[in-house]
Order: sequence, then C-alpha cells, then structure tokens
Amino acid sequence: MTGVEIKRAAENYVDEAIDDSEAVDAINAALSKIGDIAIIYDTVSITDDVGKQWMDLPATTTYVVEVLDSQGEPYDAWRIRDSMIQLKDPGTYTIHYRRLPEPIDGILDTPEVHPAYHNCLVTYVIGWWKLKDDDESPDGLRHMQQFDAEVMRVFNTLRRRQGPSEIVVIR
Repeated sequence: MTGVEIKRAAENYVDEAIDDSEAVDAINAALSKIGDIAIIYDTVSITDDVGKQWMDLPATTTYVVEVLDSQGEPYDAWRIRDSMIQLKDPGTYTIHYRRLPEPIDGILDTPEVHPAYHNCLVTYVIGWWKLKDDDESPDGLRHMQQFDAEVMRVFNTLRRRQGPSEIVVIR
C-alpha cells in the first residue's frame, strides 16, 4: 500500500478528509513506533586498514546479525559499542545488520515494511486522527492499543521458524 492508500483506508473509517502532510506525519510516527520489529535487513561493506579501529555503522542500525570477511566466510573477532563496530584484523568486511525503516518522504511513497504491516499503519493513522482533536477519545485509544497488538502479531508471524525443527534425543 502507498501512503495514499493508507490514508484513504483511514479516511473511510473516520469519515473525514485527512491532509496529505498529516497522513505522512502519522505514517512516519507509526514507522518509528514499529522500529526494529519491522525486521528490515541490510548490508554494508567496511574496510579497516589497521585493525582494532572503532568504525561507524549506519545510524539506523539496531542489531548486527553477522560479519563476513572478504572471502565470504563468517568472521567472529568483532565487538559492538553503541553504533560502532571494532574488527580485530585489518581487511574488508561485509556487515549484515537489522535496521529501522526509513520514513516516507511523500504520500505517494510505499513504506518499506513488510506488506503485513500495512494494515497496522492504517490502524495507527485512524487512532492518530481520532486523538488529534480529543486526546481522550475512546475510539482513538482503542485503535492505538489495537495497533500495538497488530504489530506484535505481525512480528511474531514473520519471526516464526519455517525450517525443520531440531529434536534433542537424550539416551
């Protein structure tokens, strides 16, 4: 869904027109609340010329999943502090990491979260709109609680193991 489609779905519920700029603000607020559980993975290549330097990771990094050396082999001699990484040995490394979703710039943009989160964004925009004029709106508060529950349901669905289970045999 694009920002326009999210806005239209919310407008159908609230039965009022929502300004494009306000819809973008609400969608970006929802993306911020979804945060790390959007499960967006990315990679960055880092070259350390001398080793043991603290090097900056992208500002939106939330979790380093894996580090690979220049041959694509797993590399384990690294440490994280805040949003920096230290690699023990000099070389070029590929960092696989999880990051925050980027905010949308305009109403025509599609949020870069899994499509299963799109209905959560609609729920948030509805709640945001209802609470905009009345910060004690029962309907607005209900939609915000529903947003939280929907986001966790989607996250748990996406994180579900899909491979074969491991069975421990005790003899």
